Amino acid sequence: MAAALELPADRLAETVAAYNASVVDGPFDWRRPDGKHTAGLTPPKSNWALTIDEAPLLAYPVACAIVFTFGGLATDAEARVVGERGTPIPGLYAAGECTGIYHDKYPGGTSVLRGMVFGRVAGRAAATA
Repeated sequence: MAAALELPADRLAETVAAYNASVVDGPFDWRRPDGKHTAGLTPPKSNWALTIDEAPLLAYPVACAIVFTFGGLATDAEARVVGERGTPIPGLYAAGECTGIYHDKYPGGTSVLRGMVFGRVAGRAAATA
């Protein structure tokens, strides 16, 4: 697997061994956060920690990204960022996932739509500012 991923085999083996050693015994429950965690890793895995020791093993390249935030920057209807005093900050606009709208539940599929709508609003407002 290391060769397919173009990783040093010894480093991959060390990393997997360290992870496996950190998995704390306990019941695994895929239906809810089960508290089955790791100890001694940074950052720790808080739930659903299972050892990586049973074939077949699969690996995929992963890129990190922020998909959305719970909270985020406050904006007005013109996509202007609103400061702590409740007034727009001159020249500062925001659109997409850095803006605040989701505070409890995430309605799936809305992230691209928000970026498109408020990206256009922010662009128009910034162009005429």
